[in-house]
Amino acid sequence: MAEANIDDRSSFERAYERHAFEQDAAANARSDTTTVHGVTILSAADAGGRIELSRSTRHVGEGNPEGDTVFVAAFRVHDSAAEPAAPYSGSVEPAGEAPGEAADDYRSFIDQLVEAAKGARFKPDIGRGEERLTGFHGG
Repeated sequence: MAEANIDDRSSFERAYERHAFEQDAAANARSDTTTVHGVTILSAADAGGRIELSRSTRHVGEGNPEGDTVFVAAFRVHDSAAEPAAPYSGSVEPAGEAPGEAADDYRSFIDQLVEAAKGARFKPDIGRGEERLTGFHGG
């Protein structure tokens, strides 16, 4: 688990380095993958703007409608976009990159991660005396 600050973009880059992004994006580009790799935002920003995040994986069919965490998958633009007139979208294997292309994809991903962290809404913690805990619970 790592810590980042929504007001400091470089803290996200330290928590999820470019090499980790390249590894995760390459794994996500495979056509036979059953899990996607990326970053999970584990907490809402506190008063100082700090959040907790972790490098993680998710099953391709997994969703989180309850909003307990926010998962952002690592994809490179050229891996996830279909070529014009191509019958299949995405690449089967990670494609070679032009100089600077991977850096642009990484910057875009970090921008997406920062925006997701700023907009993340989490349910309040359940505590003693919480209305959701009152009443009959079976038995």
